[in-house]
Amino acid sequence: MCLAIPGKIAELKDGGKTAVIDYGFEKREANNEFLKAKKGEWVLVQFRMAVQKVSEKEAKESLKAWNEVSGQC
Repeated sequence: MCLAIPGKIAELKDGGKTAVIDYGFEKREANNEFLKAKKGEWVLVQFRMAVQKVSEKEAKESLKAWNEVSGQC
């Protein structure tokens, strides 16, 4: 099973095809060709691909729950 932690798009590269996702504790690149999300939007990433946009409220609630369980975010 794979868990997706929400992250905020901090930067777009290659004309928007690649997104730099800021998870708060690290940044990683993800393919953005499918979702076409914009800088500042919150997304879920699976297998290095942005697959779903989420609201800021939903992202922060998820991060809070993750932090309570794992103490990592």
